[in-house]
Order: sequence, then structure tokens, then C-alpha cells
Amino acid sequence: MRQILVIAKQTFREAVRNKILLIFVILSLIAICCSFFMPVVGGSGERIKIVESMCLRSITFFGILAAILISASSIPTDIEDKLLWTITTKPISRINLIFGKITGFIYIIGLLLLIMGSASYALIRFAASRQDVQNGKELIARVKFEPSDLQVTGKSAKNIGDVYWIEGGGRGTSKWDFEGLSYKERPGELEIEAKLLVESKKRFTRKIPINIKIINPYTGKVQVESIEVSNNKPASLKLSTKTLEGSEKLTLVISPENPGDFIGMNSDSLKVFLGEKSFEYNFLKGLTIISSQFILMIVIATLGSTFLSLPVNILFCLFIFFCGNIIDFMRDLSTVINVFGAHEHDHGISDVVNKPNTIVFFLNYILKKPLLALSYVLPNFKNFNVGHYFIDSINIPYRKIFASFGYVLLYALICLPLSFVVFKRREFT
Repeated sequence: MRQILVIAKQTFREAVRNKILLIFVILSLIAICCSFFMPVVGGSGERIKIVESMCLRSITFFGILAAILISASSIPTDIEDKLLWTITTKPISRINLIFGKITGFIYIIGLLLLIMGSASYALIRFAASRQDVQNGKELIARVKFEPSDLQVTGKSAKNIGDVYWIEGGGRGTSKWDFEGLSYKERPGELEIEAKLLVESKKRFTRKIPINIKIINPYTGKVQVESIEVSNNKPASLKLSTKTLEGSEKLTLVISPENPGDFIGMNSDSLKVFLGEKSFEYNFLKGLTIISSQFILMIVIATLGSTFLSLPVNILFCLFIFFCGNIIDFMRDLSTVINVFGAHEHDHGISDVVNKPNTIVFFLNYILKKPLLALSYVLPNFKNFNVGHYFIDSINIPYRKIFASFGYVLLYALICLPLSFVVFKRREFT
């Protein structure tokens, strides 16, 4: 353990003296500050959302670059300078050397994250104070509840990729069940937010009406509301907590109002919010999740540095990071292809539902299988994305933090033993 800490301390000192770290700090602070001057279209809260989004993107971008360049260059540079040859002649195991390097890299990224995170929080607070928002209500973290069950039924019910499609006019319905809605512990309004895919036989229709039936399973009371939704844009409905009235469960039945109108959905398309949490604590949780992807990138870059040259290792890490950010696209390719195919028909999604296109089916089969297999091998960096939590003012659940570090641990258990094996066999003479 002492050897690991000594190597980590030495690695940290070398990186701090490296001018590239100072450049990353300066560029990240410039990018964070510039987010305040981005053009804003919309209400008073839009500037805060833009600042939050740009700050988190800047932290992620410069943090990932720093993690790649610092951790990918350390071992190859030490080999080139024959420093490792000197170290390995001493009673220091190569496993401790790798652990020490990784620990030192984590120290460096932690320092960079502290600087960028502090600057971002200060700017977000400053942006909120400049807005005409009473009591800073824009800086909140709403508690989101996931559906415990989703059932899609009806004559028009069709599954395309991971999206379920139903037609209006009584031809299809979706039933959503929510649990754990303790309105006594979380005073405030009950908010329902729908973000659906929309298709209609009326080609120029941008919005379609949908019916929402709100059912209290405890009292059996039913309330029917109607809202208009447009393609992949959130539409919300606010209700009094009296709707729950003694129940912690809620059932929502949603369907398009008119025949010829279609809505597409998955388990993330409908959200229920009840109660609020501290923004500061939520911001800290967000930084914690972001830091976990930096650790993952350090582990991958360290593995690459044991057998690749510096330029090749940097390209290898950038490739992994790029592919890791389009994994959702790889897995949802069938949905993308089918929705694209829908726009090639006169009757939109209805033609795809009733008679799938042969070319679309062929492309889906040829492209999706290899990409799907690759998506389960590469790390999915979308798992560390927290920007939407802040843009939508959503509290980050603890399971998201545990899942992020569990994901990193899984890849570490694969990459580190490989690093030890490769590094142990490598000659430095």
C-alpha cells in the first residue's frame, strides 16, 4: 500500500508540473464562463438551463480529454525516458506500479473536477440571481417516479424497436401504473409529463390531442383530462395532490383522441413528479456520477498504455469514447430505420404498422445485429449523462450513483487484470 501511495504522489506531482493540465484548466474555465453569454430564446428560466447544460458539457469534455491525455501518456513517456527500467530494478511490483499510476491519475482528475465544479456552481448561482425568479425556484430538483408497469393493448398496438405505437379513436390504449407517491411526505403539486413520438395521417398536423384518464386505485375515482402533444416535445399536466387521496398508487390510461393519430412510447415517455430536493446536493451527486466516467476512461487508457504507443493509445481511447456515446443509436437502429421508413409512406407510421417495408427489414437485420453485439462490448458513456436531470430539474436517484460506479467496477475487473498480464510480460530494455 505504501508503494502505491508513493507512486501516486509522484504521478500527481509530474502531472501538476505538466503544462497541459494548466491549459485544460484555463480552457474549461473560459468555456464555463462563456456559457453565461449564450443567446437565449424563451422565458427567464432558459438561461439557467443553458448555463447548466454548457457547464456540465464543459466539465465532461475537458475532464475526459484530461483523463485520456494524462493517463495515456504517463507509462509510454516513462518507457521512452527509461524511467520504468530504473523503477522495475527496485523491489516494486508492476501491479503496485499500475495501481499507483491509476491512483495518481484519480487525484489529478479530482483536482480538475473540483476547480471546474466550483466555477460551474458559482456561475449557475449567479445566473439564477440575475433572473426574475421568486425565491430561486428555477434551482430545484423534482422527485421523479418511474412507472412500475406499462401495458399497451388494442387492435393497433405494435412494437417497433423499443417503441410501442397505438392509434386513437379507441383502437389502442396504454396503461401506466405508478407506486410510492407519498403526498404527505412530499407536499406540492402532482405533475404528469408526457414526451411522445407523434404521427398522423394528416401530414401537416404538428400537434394531436390525447386523453389522459387518471385513476385512484384506492378510492376508484376517475378524472379525465385532455392535452395536446407534439413530436418528442414534453407536454405537462399539473394536478392537486388531492388526486391521490389516501393512496400512494396512481394509474394513468393514455390514448390519442382521434382515429388516424398515432403515438409512440416506451417506459421513459411518461413521468410523474411529486416533491422537491436540494439543488446543491443534486449538483454534488451529478459531479460524482461524472467523475465515475473519468475513472473508467483512466482504466481504459492505462490498459492501452501497457501495449500501445502514445499516439495510437490516444486514438484508441477517443474511438472508445466516441462509440460509447452512440451506443443508444446502435441499439435503437431498428426504431430509427422504421420511423424514417414511415416518412416515405403517404400514411406515415400506419403503413409501417400494417405492412413493414422489405428494404427496411433487410437493413435492420444486416446492420442491427453486428452493431448490437458491439454495443454490449463497448462501455456505454450515456450511462453517465446527467445533463437532462438538471435541464428538466429532476432529482438524481441514489441508484444512478451506485449503478455508475458498479458499471466502472465491472470494466475495471476486466481491464485491470489484462493490464497486469500485459505489463508483466513487457520488456523495457
